[in-house]
Amino acid sequence: MTQAEILTLIDEELFTDNIKTELSEHKIVWRDPSGMENSVSPHQTAINNDGVIAWWQCNEAGKEEVHIRIKEKKVITWKPPINTLGQPTFRDGLLYFYENHLIIKYKDTHYQRLFIFNIHTLKDEEILINALTIQVKIIRNELFLGGLYHDEEFLKITMYPDRFEKEHINETYLQQRSITFD
Repeated sequence: MTQAEILTLIDEELFTDNIKTELSEHKIVWRDPSGMENSVSPHQTAINNDGVIAWWQCNEAGKEEVHIRIKEKKVITWKPPINTLGQPTFRDGLLYFYENHLIIKYKDTHYQRLFIFNIHTLKDEEILINALTIQVKIIRNELFLGGLYHDEEFLKITMYPDRFEKEHINETYLQQRSITFD
């Protein structure tokens, strides 16, 4: 499914909630009851093989949210935690599904954060890594994370349907497997 088609599905979902939107191939835009502009762009969306859709909703007042449509008429909202008085942003963000795990990366005021949200259990877990900027590489059920600099950490997370396992790795491990961050 193309990202434009995903935007159309999200627009239809908003329509069922009586939200009047403006849809283009580049963005969905609407105003909430308080008059604040909200938007969703194609790169802020994800869909899994079961048709579960997720989108990062930007809000000009900084009330960012991730919405996940589990089933028709059932949408859950996940509010990105922040550590400061700042606002979460999707700049350099990532929404990606691996089966029932939604990987969410976003920028807090000073650094990036990464969560894995299980859409079956509705539980999330923050993946803590010693890095200001988190590089991500996904290969099948393996999620590789690393910092930009040689003194920062590298992690490998293996995702299974009911759990995931974390393992500290190093640059040699990545080189042996020919894994590079794009």
